[in-house]
Amino acid sequence: GDDMLKVPALLAEPDLMLHLYGKAESRPGRKMGHFTRLIRQP
Repeated sequence: GDDMLKVPALLAEPDLMLHLYGKAESRPGRKMGHFTRLIRQP
């Protein structure tokens, strides 16, 4: 979907990690993974 167009820019952001679930087939509405951002605190 349109969210896939955002992935290259998101992968370039520091402290942002992509976690894929390893599902072989995509379908509308199916969650294939997620991003996690680590925020450093002083």
